[in-house]
Amino acid sequence: MRRELLTPISPEELEEIRVKIGAEVRLNLLGRIEHNGILLNRILIEGSTEEIKRFMEKLRLARAGG
Repeated sequence: MRRELLTPISPEELEEIRVKIGAEVRLNLLGRIEHNGILLNRILIEGSTEEIKRFMEKLRLARAGG
């Protein structure tokens, strides 16, 4: 499965989170866009549906301070 993510989080930080939680997903930088003055990274996440869901949940918690 594939999912695209638009985020201001750097690819390096996303990779650190992926490694820390042991998610079996692949992260690919597709490019960068500017939206309302904010630079966003276009990230393609590839992996099983379960692993992508797990990564996204842990990412949400990590960014929320949980």
